[in-house]
Amino acid sequence: MRALVVTSNPTTAVSEPDSPASALNDLGCEVIAVGYDIDQLPEDIELARPSVVVVDAGAHLEVGRAAIRRVREVASLSDVPVLLCVEVSRLAGLDPEAGADDFVLAPVVAPELYARIRQLDWRMSSFRAAGRIKIGDLVIDSVAVEAAFRGRALKLPRQEFQLLKFLAERPGRVFTREQLLSRVWGYRYAGGTRTVDIHVRRLRAKLGPGSAMIETVRHVGYKLRAPGTGPVS
Repeated sequence: MRALVVTSNPTTAVSEPDSPASALNDLGCEVIAVGYDIDQLPEDIELARPSVVVVDAGAHLEVGRAAIRRVREVASLSDVPVLLCVEVSRLAGLDPEAGADDFVLAPVVAPELYARIRQLDWRMSSFRAAGRIKIGDLVIDSVAVEAAFRGRALKLPRQEFQLLKFLAERPGRVFTREQLLSRVWGYRYAGGTRTVDIHVRRLRAKLGPGSAMIETVRHVGYKLRAPGTGPVS
């Protein structure tokens, strides 16, 4: 595993006891340490991207937030999961706007750090196998006709399930409302395109924090996007 650690002291990070860089190094990871300004990235970062970015904020939560924003602005790192390491005393100021995908408390315990990274890897992964589709936190079982988001079962009527499954089978591809009516509802369906909008709205409501996965492409239609692939239009 290759890990990019953003820290205040990149030159000594690996040798500092109880630091994320030291813990990752002890776990056998290839550790690349850079400062909060993210200006010393390796030249091969686009070809050999890290599996995770760990922002070692410690007691400096605002500095950590700023570093996360800089990481997100680097094209080759935009979809790499970010783990924020912060002292327990700063938890009160931690909110979703911090921009991290997860957090771990300092001082770091190596097994917990490893477990958090593995969990992030699972959450951000996508696959299709044996009738199951996983895109980020969304899991669809086409055999059991069930869907869940972050482990929470989604109660979907047949047509909502079929629409979600259709889009999930073709992530990133844009479909017009007419195409969705034809492919999901069937060629003989007499309903108008407003039907698609209604079902998309209901799906988004049930997905809750995952509603942004169904993206509106202005003047075209809809697509399902995986986590970390850019803002909603």
